[in-house]
Amino acid sequence: MGESPLSAEDIRASAEVHRELGPGYSDAVVESFLSRIDQHIEARVEQQLARGRTRRRRPVDPARLSRQRTVFAGFAAGSIAVGVPLTVYAWAWREEAGGSARVLIWIWVLTLAVYGLAAYWLRRH
Repeated sequence: MGESPLSAEDIRASAEVHRELGPGYSDAVVESFLSRIDQHIEARVEQQLARGRTRRRRPVDPARLSRQRTVFAGFAAGSIAVGVPLTVYAWAWREEAGGSARVLIWIWVLTLAVYGLAAYWLRRH
């Protein structure tokens, strides 16, 4: 996991200073010792965070991105071209059957959610 923040010699030296200075300085010696350990921990955390930040995203291939956007646009246009007439048909059937419009509303809400997620994904990639 790495090098110890303090060697055995450092720990012995702190204990010796603690013993020599007496009880009046014991809190200061302990705080100094803990401060050195804290500094080491902070340095390790910074190291870990810096290592996590340096991850790079794959380079974007413009041709692939363009192809994906074209496919998505075609998918959206086709869904609307088919979905609107089917919605009109389902609405007419719903009125004849005496049903609720909730199902149609939920279908369109879910469709829009899928399109929104796909657009978000394409924008990030």
